Amino acid sequence: MNQFKYILMLIAGAIFLSSCEEVIDLKLDTASEKYVVEAQLTNQIGGAKVLISKTKSYSSSNDFVGISGAVVEIENQQGVVTRLNESSNKGVYTHLTLNGMPGQTYRLKIVVSGQTFTSSCVMPAIVPLEDVYPYELNLFDGPRLFTQVKYKDPAGVKNFYRFIEYKNGVYTKSIIAANDEFTDGRTVNQTIFPFEFTEESKLKKGDKIKLEFLTIDEPVYKYWFSVDNGAQGGSDSAAPANPVSNIKGGAIGYFSAHTLQTKEYTVQ
Repeated sequence: MNQFKYILMLIAGAIFLSSCEEVIDLKLDTASEKYVVEAQLTNQIGGAKVLISKTKSYSSSNDFVGISGAVVEIENQQGVVTRLNESSNKGVYTHLTLNGMPGQTYRLKIVVSGQTFTSSCVMPAIVPLEDVYPYELNLFDGPRLFTQVKYKDPAGVKNFYRFIEYKNGVYTKSIIAANDEFTDGRTVNQTIFPFEFTEESKLKKGDKIKLEFLTIDEPVYKYWFSVDNGAQGGSDSAAPANPVSNIKGGAIGYFSAHTLQTKEYTVQ
C-alpha cells in the first residue's frame, strides 16, 4: 500500500485565469508535511501564477493556506529570469505581463525556508479549438447533457491535452487529460464528464458553460492522469496514490507551461 493517500480538492475558480485558487489536499499517514506547488505559465499575457502551500491532513479544512516569503522565478529559453510577486492573497505569486511562447522551454525555481524546488516544462504548439457545444447521452439515469469539445489533432506529433470546465462560473472539478494515442491526425470530439454523476452536476437550461482547452507537455499529462486515477482510486492500488510530479527537490505538485484557448456557450 502506498505511504500517502492522495485526495484532490479543487475550489471554485481554479488556478487557470480565475480569481480564486485551486487546492490540492493530501492525507499523509503520520508523515511530515511537504510543500505543494501549483504553477502555470500560459501563452496569455499575465498567464504566470504559482501557488505554494503545504500538505494538509484529511480532517483539516479545504481552505487554501498559502506560504509567504518565497522567491519564485521563471527563466525562459534565452536565459531571461523573471521574478513573480506575491499578491495580496498569501502564497499566490503572479506577474502582470509575463507569458510564454509555444515551442519554448521554461524553468521554474522556488526558494522557500531554505529549500529549493525546480522544474522544467516545454510549452507545446497550439492546436486550434474548433467548437464547444452541448451533447446528449442516454445513461443509467436517463438522458443527460454533457459538454463536447471538437478539435483536429495534428498528425505525426505526440500531443497531450487538458480540459477545464466551468458551470455558471464554478469549476466543475472534472479532471480530464487526454493524449492522441488512438486519435493521431483525426478530428476529435471529446466529452467532458463530471467528477461525480449527481443531480447537481447535470447541465440544465440556462447554465452558462466555459471550457478551457490546454495543450500540455507529456510530464504534465502524466501528472493529471495520475491525479485522475488517484482521485478515483483507480489502478490496482487499494488506496489513491500521490500523483507523478514534475517538481524536483521534494515538493508535491506540478509546473505546467501550456497554451490556453477558451470557448463559452449557454445551455438552451
